[in-house]
Parts: sequence; structure tokens; C-alpha cells
Amino acid sequence: MFEYNLYYWDVPFRGIFPQLFLEEVGSKYVWHDASEIYPEKSLKIHNPGMAPPYLYDVKNDRYHAQMPAILMHLAREYDYLPKRIETCELALKTILDCHDILTEITNTGGQMMWNKKDWKEFRSDRLIRWMKIFELTGLSHGLKGDGGYLLGSKISVADIATTALFGTLVHSFPELKNDLEENAPHISKLCERIEARTTIKPFLEKQRAKYGNSYCGGEIEKSIREMIQ
Repeated sequence: MFEYNLYYWDVPFRGIFPQLFLEEVGSKYVWHDASEIYPEKSLKIHNPGMAPPYLYDVKNDRYHAQMPAILMHLAREYDYLPKRIETCELALKTILDCHDILTEITNTGGQMMWNKKDWKEFRSDRLIRWMKIFELTGLSHGLKGDGGYLLGSKISVADIATTALFGTLVHSFPELKNDLEENAPHISKLCERIEARTTIKPFLEKQRAKYGNSYCGGEIEKSIREMIQ
């Protein structure tokens, strides 16, 4: 019996966050195209959400919406939250930071397409500062190039979220890999280690073989690629 139904589009973007987590813990889930819920049924589900991803918890007969809320639900279910209150709060902060970066890199969800001036300012300022925030967080909790995790000695949902963010970003846009390695070298190595885990690697290989370097799709992704190229 499947434990979860996950609804998203056939691109990584926000959907890769719960997918990586479900793969890490070995949960049995089924991926569904988001059009099965969005937009017609999105207001009819329990805990309605504006847009995908949506997660249906079979055992509890309950839907969850919004990527950060979905990850926090899964993290509690599978004990992937740090034990200390402070670091547990940092795990939530990390997920919310990831969510903010997704909003920023798509120029507020594509409300406007990128132009060269605005993209240059974003890439050389805010994106670098975001990378450094993650790097400093990891370093303050013992992260090393060859070991450790973002919030201590044990893997948590924060590591999955960080990898879903930056690992996907540099896979989809290899031109940004040097930016990450220069400004957050330990985070870059962390993403590589998480992606190489036996629970995650086969999934990523299969997904990337199928979808290539797709990121968020549509005119938004086209705009980002035009700026980078």
C-alpha cells in the first residue's frame, strides 16, 4: 500500500523537496501530475493550497499544501528534526530560506521576466549572500568538506532541503556551480554527499535522465537561461 500521493509538475523546482525526502526515508509514494488537483479541485481538498505541491497522507486521510509545511510534516513523521529547540527552529528557517530563494530566482514567481541589469544585481548580490548564509550556518554547526551536516552530526530535513535547492540549481544551471563553490564550498560538498546517498542517487539519476536539466519550466525558466547564457 502506498503511504503518500505527491502532486506536482514534471519539473523539479518545488516538487523535488518532498520527493528527495520521501526517497531518503524509503517511503512508498505515487507521483501524480498536479493537474489532477490544480486548479479546479485545489479549494476542495482539506487544508487547501494556492498551488502545488500537494501531499496526500494516506494513513491520516489528509492533504498538506505548501512546500515548507509538507517538509515539516514529513520531518516529524520520520524523526528528521533536530532534538534541540534552537536547531529545530533553524531547520524550519532553512526550509523557509529555500522557499524565499525559489521566489527570488523566479523573480517573484514570474510576475516579471528577468532583464540583464536586474539579473546581474541578483546574482552578484542577493544570491551570493544567500549562499553565504547557508555556509555560515553549516560552519557554526560543525559542517566540514568531508563530513557533518548543516545542523550538526546527524542528517536532518535541513540537509534534504538544502540539497533540493542548491543541488538542483547547479544541475539545472551548471554556470552557477562556480558561484556556489566559491561562496559556499562546504554547502557544495554537502549537496554532493547527500545526492550520492544510496537512498537518493538512483532516483536523481532516473529523474535527470528523463527530464535533463529542466528546472521550473515555461517562460520563467526561459528567462533565467537567457540571462545566464
